[in-house]
Amino acid sequence: MNVRTFPNRAAALAATAALATCGLLDVSNPNDLVEEDIRKIEAAEAVVNGTLALVSSSVSQSWQPYLVASDELYWIGSRDAWLSLDKGFVDDPLNEFIDGPFPAMGQARWMSDLAIEILANHVEEAETDALKTAMAHLLARANLYSGIIYTVVGEIQEDFAFSNKTEAGEPVGAANMYAVLDGAIERLSAAIAGFDRHGGDPGVTLNAMAVRARARHSRAIWDVVNPRASGSGLVNSAGAGADAAAVIEAAGGNGADRLFNLTYSSASASNAMAEWINDRKENQIDLSVVTVNAANDINGIALKDPIDDVEDPSVIKWLNQWKGGSYLDKGGIYPPLTLASTRMMHIILAENALAGGNESRFAEHINHIRAMDGLTAFSGQIPDMDMLRHTRRVTVLLQGLRLADMYRWGIEDPKWQGSSDAVKCPGVMLPVSNIERQANPQDWKDGCS
Repeated sequence: MNVRTFPNRAAALAATAALATCGLLDVSNPNDLVEEDIRKIEAAEAVVNGTLALVSSSVSQSWQPYLVASDELYWIGSRDAWLSLDKGFVDDPLNEFIDGPFPAMGQARWMSDLAIEILANHVEEAETDALKTAMAHLLARANLYSGIIYTVVGEIQEDFAFSNKTEAGEPVGAANMYAVLDGAIERLSAAIAGFDRHGGDPGVTLNAMAVRARARHSRAIWDVVNPRASGSGLVNSAGAGADAAAVIEAAGGNGADRLFNLTYSSASASNAMAEWINDRKENQIDLSVVTVNAANDINGIALKDPIDDVEDPSVIKWLNQWKGGSYLDKGGIYPPLTLASTRMMHIILAENALAGGNESRFAEHINHIRAMDGLTAFSGQIPDMDMLRHTRRVTVLLQGLRLADMYRWGIEDPKWQGSSDAVKCPGVMLPVSNIERQANPQDWKDGCS
């Protein structure tokens, strides 16, 4: 279920639209692009490909500060701003590693909406049925990529502004950020409808439905962590469950182990999070998950399966992917990032079942995941909630979801300081950063006050 990223030429095309400027000394350059150029039908595919490149780059940058603030990553390097996040100070707009990724997120969001506008216009104006079908399929892809960035913004941001180039947007407001996830679901639904209507690769429809299951589940989580985490933290989303069940069936049934990944390569872009972890060694996988040697290189798995007491196979699976083969390797700067998987679909269905009081259905979906790794079936050896929390953790490792799970289940990272935002205001996410506040003066509210 992989999504490819595309050559830098396409990313540059998208970026040119977002950041068009005059040439140095006003020298005429026949290779200069202006926004009107990308509105031409000849550029339609490049617009969509460029959107994917920007979205992929943004996700790889934006997940890292969110995950360092959780118990999935921890600081081992020299940059104190990572240490601040590691201690739970999530809501600091001046933190350089909150500030740095924000422009890429804004560009990806803006370009994804522009791509939808451009492609919708091409569909309307297409002069032949064949051209209309081709443009409609590209429009469905644009909706998928827009749905991805809206999902990530809704999951990790405390607030956001929908600016339009130099036109400043007003804050959405922390109390209204659920609307961003609703927007993600709307775009993903449009993608699914477009793919279904115009044919093509059914796997792409499957991708969109898997991401929509994630978005719908995250929308339900949003309600239990806002304005502050409360209750048992369990969610039951009928929409997410319906999508999850459909994805599992279409993927080949309960034993299917498929992934929907954003991929990176030397021909497209590197994975920024991998650059900081695998290459620069500024951060590392948390010690609750792995063991490390004196050089802070991974040399084992600390997180054990609660029934079989073995190194958890799901952890090994994700870390092998992260390191490009073996979790004991140094790893490179191009590992994929998983947005959804059939494993994630099962854990969504398991949580729905437990929230609805159906313990046998809960165990059924937990055991479909365990069977993929050859583990002993769960039959009540530990409390259901303990089983859910563990399985959710190892099923969505390095997938940009952990901090919200910690908040909703009252889990505190031992590294969080008592005065930190994460401790004082469980539920608070990443703020609108300083670079946006300087360019867009508004009555910005702190998420933790």
